Amino acid sequence: MMKSFLKVILLLVLTTSIKAQELRFGLQPIQYVSETQGPYVDFYSTLDASTIAFEMDADSLWHARFKLALSFEGKVDVVRFEYTSEDSASSAPLMLQKSTFTFDDAKQEAKRPLEIFLYDEVSNSDWSFSDTLEYVASDFWLAQPVLLDEVDEVPANYVKRGVSVVPVASLGLPVFENESSLSMYTEAYVGNGKYILQYKLTDAYGNIIPGTSGFARCKNGSTPVYNKIDFSSQKSGQYEYSIVMLDSTGQTVAERSSPFYWYNDKADEAAWNGPEVSITRAVFENGWGQWSQVNEYLRMIAPVATMSQRRIMTNLKDSKDTARIASFIVNFWTEKNAMDPLGEWKGYLVVVDKVDQEFGSRTVPGYRSQMGRVFLQYGAPSLVEERSFDGRNYPYQVWQYDQLKSSSTPVQQNQVFIFVDQELIGRQYTLIHSSALGEVKDHKWQYHLTRHTNAGPDIDATSTQYSRDNFGERISNSIIIGNQGTWFDRF
Repeated sequence: MMKSFLKVILLLVLTTSIKAQELRFGLQPIQYVSETQGPYVDFYSTLDASTIAFEMDADSLWHARFKLALSFEGKVDVVRFEYTSEDSASSAPLMLQKSTFTFDDAKQEAKRPLEIFLYDEVSNSDWSFSDTLEYVASDFWLAQPVLLDEVDEVPANYVKRGVSVVPVASLGLPVFENESSLSMYTEAYVGNGKYILQYKLTDAYGNIIPGTSGFARCKNGSTPVYNKIDFSSQKSGQYEYSIVMLDSTGQTVAERSSPFYWYNDKADEAAWNGPEVSITRAVFENGWGQWSQVNEYLRMIAPVATMSQRRIMTNLKDSKDTARIASFIVNFWTEKNAMDPLGEWKGYLVVVDKVDQEFGSRTVPGYRSQMGRVFLQYGAPSLVEERSFDGRNYPYQVWQYDQLKSSSTPVQQNQVFIFVDQELIGRQYTLIHSSALGEVKDHKWQYHLTRHTNAGPDIDATSTQYSRDNFGERISNSIIIGNQGTWFDRF
């Protein structure tokens, strides 16, 4: 018997503001099939508590209260986010809630409406938007892998087949900070036939991490896959857990992947605690540069550093240890070119100088501009589409890369970067959207190009409400509301 399963078709995303703070909210659907209940979907809602309104109550504490209502197939689920703090939104966390819906797979309609309602009880602000879930008929289904959080108390509705399935709360790619192990969960469903699951963990370059690959045979019905891996020796970087479903002929019939960021200070430091090239001030200034400018040199090389190196650089730039920073710079280029590290550094400075001429201004060096950072990190774009100010649109540029390579991300194909000059001062272009991994996402980027001239009744209307197409894509089929930023914003 042919089963019907869910595939998410995401049609729109809302970006809005609350009292000059941008709301950051994510909704991630994970689809499963139960032997008894049939197809169902778990919605994981993530809210950044620092972006909602707070008020002080009689207890002299700051309180935030926020409601989410999901309507699907004539059913409604309402969840509430509550947060209390002594100092308002300072250090407010990402908060997670879960909703589960089953549905009638006997219906003939392919697309099923999903309504999303958001309400801030403190500011009395509300928003609503729609999306669509679509059926796909198949005899098998492979769920999106969930990267799991370690929690002390697990609500009953987060337990699947005896496993605590609590995702790491995230807006975009999940982030792990100085953890020792990594856990993930997924399920496969087979109505009929023989299938095998193969899984692995890879680094940013596609290399399989030793000891992380394996396989599982699918049984008829649901097959859970739970892995817990010792990841304590892995340096900071972007990694990916992937799983494929193979039929009896060895053909791939389904595949899912979940990328994530892994930060490990101990492993990063250990990687740089080996033999180092120490350098005196006199030697450094004789060839490498000015002793007083080593912090700026760190900022210059950040775009071409690995994620592990950036972690060390972040700690170094806040320190007063000029000698260690200078030694790091020398070791950085020695690792890239042991035969001629100084020549490698000098060659890079030539590129930095060109970037400064092209993208710099009187107040911002080129390497610290958004365009300059992208150019240094990924190289020159394959194609640039430039649109100047015409009275209706802000000046903007679209950079397209046929192939995207950097020291900190996997190789990517056909990616774009959207820059806009909303200040109208010539060179201050801001990156507002990119399709590349780890870069800023704003799926209303086209709307923001003309926002200052829009006379519509709702300044936060979606692009579809103004008869525009949507742009960009979402992460792991998730709805992402708000700017997630990049490493560059924090460096």
